[in-house]
Amino acid sequence: SLANYGKIRGNSEEIMKYTWARIWNSHAFNACNHMPRFGAAGILTEQQIKDVMALLLSPDSPVNK
Repeated sequence: SLANYGKIRGNSEEIMKYTWARIWNSHAFNACNHMPRFGAAGILTEQQIKDVMALLLSPDSPVNK
């Protein structure tokens, strides 16, 4: 579950870099991961990844309520 993702992890520069890298190429962290390589495979554009990050990390996001 991604509930409270930003609330639990915060929004430090390290967390932002980790989140971006994990969304871009999740297999770099775990080769057996079932999460797609959203950026590396061209599934999401850079702007779409930024939007996902805003959803995950913004304190005003419904994910963090």
